[in-house]
Parts: sequence; structure tokens; C-alpha cells
Amino acid sequence: MFPWGKFPFNDDFKKMTEQMKPDDIQSYVNDMIKKYIPSQWENSAENEKTSPFTSTSSEQTGNHEKLDAAVFETFDFVFIRIKLQNEEQQKHLKFFHTSNQAIIENFFQMGDRHTITLPCIVKRKGATALVKDLILEVKIPKSVDLQYTEVDISEKL
Repeated sequence: MFPWGKFPFNDDFKKMTEQMKPDDIQSYVNDMIKKYIPSQWENSAENEKTSPFTSTSSEQTGNHEKLDAAVFETFDFVFIRIKLQNEEQQKHLKFFHTSNQAIIENFFQMGDRHTITLPCIVKRKGATALVKDLILEVKIPKSVDLQYTEVDISEKL
């Protein structure tokens, strides 16, 4: 009969996988992806400061300066408070958000981008932003997402 206990991997493969670290696996996968991506795709991403295959911090990308931001949620809203450095900074600042991330552009210098992961799912519309005493406060309404749907079960006759 067929040797099901050993197929398709042998004992050496099992030992090797037990000794591997997640960082080793991540770097191996990144190297393989870089090898097989056509060179014209790599050249099209020259405008980005970081490669799409390198890991970045959840709070910032492309810059080593830390964004002074506080994120908290209430019953109905998610608030983001960001301390600005000066009044001139407000003129160039751009703020975007997805259902689970806030994106701040041009904070320290033109072209930089910082990403903040939100604590819950938010609505697409209804966000407001105010600046007072060099503090940018963004208020985004929360989305009610129950994450499950009831399915009726019927009997087949």
C-alpha cells in the first residue's frame, strides 16, 4: 500500500520546519517574490519610498520620525488627535481613511505618509477634522458591523 505517514514529506523536512523562525520564512518569501517580479514592475514603484515587499511599522512608512498621535474610541466615534509642530504644517497636511486605517500625508515633509490602524471599523462618510491649539482632532463615526449573518435551515423533502 501507499506510505501515508511519510508522504509527501520525510522526517528531515519535519525537523527543518520545526527549527525555522517566522522571520526566516518572511525573508525567504520576500526574496522569492523579488526574483520573479518583472523588472518593469519594480521600476514603476520608484516613486514610493519603500518597497511593497518590505515590512514597515504600523504607524509610519517612509520616515523615521514618530508621529505624535493618540487614537481612542467612544460608543459612537473614533477620535484621532495629532499634535502639529506649527501652523504652517496644517496647510500642506492631507488626511484620508479607509474602513480600518487612517492615512496622514505631508506631515513632516512633502511626500511622506503615515498610517494608523484604527481600533474598529468606521463609516466611509461623516468624518470631521478640526485644529485648535496646534492639535488636529479627527472624529470618525463607527460602523455597526455584526460580523455574522443568520442563515435559515430548511429540511429537504
